[in-house]
Amino acid sequence: MSNIQKPDSDITNFVGFIQKGGKLKSFGKDIFLIEVHVAGLDYIDDIDEIFNELEVNARLELFREAKNEYDKHAILVKYNGQKIGYVPRKDNYVLSKLMDGGKELYGVVESFGIDEVYEGYPFKFVNFKIFLKDH
Repeated sequence: MSNIQKPDSDITNFVGFIQKGGKLKSFGKDIFLIEVHVAGLDYIDDIDEIFNELEVNARLELFREAKNEYDKHAILVKYNGQKIGYVPRKDNYVLSKLMDGGKELYGVVESFGIDEVYEGYPFKFVNFKIFLKDH
Protein backbone atom coordinates (compact mmCIF):
# COMPACT_ATOMS: atom_id res chain seq x y z
CA MET A 1 0.00 0.00 0.00
CA SER A 2 1.30 3.45 -0.88
CA ASN A 3 1.60 6.35 1.53
CA ILE A 4 1.14 8.84 -1.33
CA GLN A 5 -2.16 10.62 -1.14
CA LYS A 6 -3.88 12.23 -4.04
CA PRO A 7 -3.95 16.00 -3.41
CA ASP A 8 -7.42 17.45 -3.08
CA SER A 9 -7.22 21.04 -4.18
CA ASP A 10 -8.97 23.50 -6.43
CA ILE A 11 -6.35 23.02 -9.14
CA THR A 12 -6.72 19.23 -9.21
CA ASN A 13 -10.50 19.60 -9.34
CA PHE A 14 -10.10 22.08 -12.20
CA VAL A 15 -7.75 19.78 -14.15
CA GLY A 16 -10.17 16.90 -13.64
CA PHE A 17 -13.02 19.04 -14.91
CA ILE A 18 -11.08 19.90 -18.09
CA GLN A 19 -9.96 16.29 -18.62
CA LYS A 20 -13.60 15.17 -18.47
CA GLY A 21 -14.48 17.58 -21.31
CA GLY A 22 -15.63 20.53 -19.21
CA LYS A 23 -15.86 23.84 -21.07
CA LEU A 24 -14.68 27.17 -19.71
CA LYS A 25 -16.74 30.31 -19.90
CA SER A 26 -15.24 33.49 -21.30
CA PHE A 27 -14.00 36.22 -18.99
CA GLY A 28 -17.10 38.21 -19.87
CA LYS A 29 -15.04 41.26 -20.72
CA ASP A 30 -12.86 41.90 -23.69
CA ILE A 31 -9.13 42.19 -23.04
CA PHE A 32 -7.40 45.57 -23.30
CA LEU A 33 -4.12 45.31 -25.22
CA ILE A 34 -2.66 48.74 -25.97
CA GLU A 35 -3.47 52.42 -26.53
CA VAL A 36 -2.25 53.95 -29.81
CA HIS A 37 -3.00 56.79 -32.20
CA VAL A 38 -4.33 56.52 -35.75
CA ALA A 39 -1.48 56.96 -38.22
CA GLY A 40 -2.06 58.63 -41.58
CA LEU A 41 -5.07 60.83 -40.79
CA ASP A 42 -3.67 63.59 -42.99
CA TYR A 43 -3.90 61.36 -46.06
CA ILE A 44 -7.67 60.82 -45.75
CA ASP A 45 -9.56 63.13 -48.14
CA ASP A 46 -12.81 63.40 -46.15
CA ILE A 47 -11.30 63.39 -42.65
CA ASP A 48 -13.01 66.70 -41.75
CA GLU A 49 -16.45 65.17 -42.32
CA ILE A 50 -15.47 62.04 -40.39
CA PHE A 51 -14.23 64.18 -37.49
CA ASN A 52 -17.65 65.85 -37.32
CA GLU A 53 -19.24 62.44 -36.70
CA LEU A 54 -16.56 60.92 -34.44
CA GLU A 55 -17.24 60.53 -30.71
CA VAL A 56 -15.30 59.41 -27.65
CA ASN A 57 -16.04 55.71 -26.96
CA ALA A 58 -16.97 55.13 -30.62
CA ARG A 59 -16.02 51.70 -31.89
CA LEU A 60 -13.33 51.42 -34.56
CA GLU A 61 -13.06 48.45 -36.89
CA LEU A 62 -9.64 46.90 -37.49
CA PHE A 63 -8.76 44.98 -40.66
CA ARG A 64 -5.55 43.24 -41.67
CA GLU A 65 -3.91 44.42 -44.87
CA ALA A 66 -1.31 41.69 -45.29
CA LYS A 67 -0.73 42.68 -48.92
CA ASN A 68 -0.05 46.34 -48.11
CA GLU A 69 2.93 47.33 -50.27
CA TYR A 70 4.46 49.52 -47.54
CA ASP A 71 3.98 47.31 -44.48
CA LYS A 72 3.19 43.59 -44.48
CA HIS A 73 1.87 43.88 -40.89
CA ALA A 74 -0.49 46.77 -41.72
CA ILE A 75 -3.78 47.07 -39.82
CA LEU A 76 -6.40 49.34 -41.38
CA VAL A 77 -8.60 51.44 -39.06
CA LYS A 78 -12.19 52.28 -40.06
CA TYR A 79 -14.94 54.31 -38.46
CA ASN A 80 -18.50 53.59 -39.66
CA GLY A 81 -17.04 51.76 -42.65
CA GLN A 82 -14.80 54.67 -43.67
CA LYS A 83 -11.02 54.42 -43.69
CA ILE A 84 -9.40 56.81 -41.24
CA GLY A 85 -5.85 55.44 -41.20
CA TYR A 86 -3.70 52.68 -39.74
CA VAL A 87 -2.36 51.29 -36.49
CA PRO A 88 1.19 52.74 -36.28
CA ARG A 89 3.88 50.47 -37.71
CA LYS A 90 5.79 50.48 -34.43
CA ASP A 91 2.77 48.91 -32.69
CA ASN A 92 1.31 46.56 -35.31
CA TYR A 93 3.59 43.48 -35.37
CA VAL A 94 2.14 41.51 -32.44
CA LEU A 95 -1.39 42.74 -33.19
CA SER A 96 -1.10 41.56 -36.81
CA LYS A 97 0.04 38.12 -35.62
CA LEU A 98 -2.99 37.88 -33.34
CA MET A 99 -5.29 38.83 -36.21
CA ASP A 100 -3.56 36.40 -38.58
CA GLY A 101 -4.18 33.72 -35.95
CA GLY A 102 -7.92 34.38 -36.10
CA LYS A 103 -8.29 36.70 -33.11
CA GLU A 104 -10.79 39.54 -33.41
CA LEU A 105 -9.47 42.97 -32.43
CA TYR A 106 -11.30 46.27 -32.33
CA GLY A 107 -10.67 49.83 -31.19
CA VAL A 108 -12.47 52.31 -28.96
CA VAL A 109 -11.86 56.05 -29.36
CA GLU A 110 -10.24 57.48 -26.25
CA SER A 111 -9.72 61.06 -27.47
CA PHE A 112 -9.53 63.05 -30.68
CA GLY A 113 -9.17 66.62 -31.81
CA ILE A 114 -6.86 69.18 -33.30
CA ASP A 115 -3.51 69.77 -31.71
CA GLU A 116 -1.24 72.74 -32.18
CA VAL A 117 -0.94 74.17 -35.63
CA TYR A 118 2.20 73.09 -37.49
CA GLU A 119 3.39 75.54 -40.15
CA GLY A 120 -0.13 76.92 -40.51
CA TYR A 121 -1.70 73.46 -40.73
CA PRO A 122 -3.82 72.05 -37.87
CA PHE A 123 -2.61 68.64 -36.67
CA LYS A 124 -5.51 66.19 -36.20
CA PHE A 125 -5.24 63.21 -33.85
CA VAL A 126 -7.27 60.18 -32.77
CA ASN A 127 -6.10 58.15 -29.79
CA PHE A 128 -7.75 54.79 -29.23
CA LYS A 129 -7.54 51.61 -27.18
CA ILE A 130 -7.29 48.22 -28.84
CA PHE A 131 -9.15 45.27 -27.35
CA LEU A 132 -9.10 41.53 -27.98
CA LYS A 133 -12.65 40.20 -28.33
CA ASP A 134 -13.21 37.44 -25.76
CA HIS A 135 -15.59 34.91 -27.32
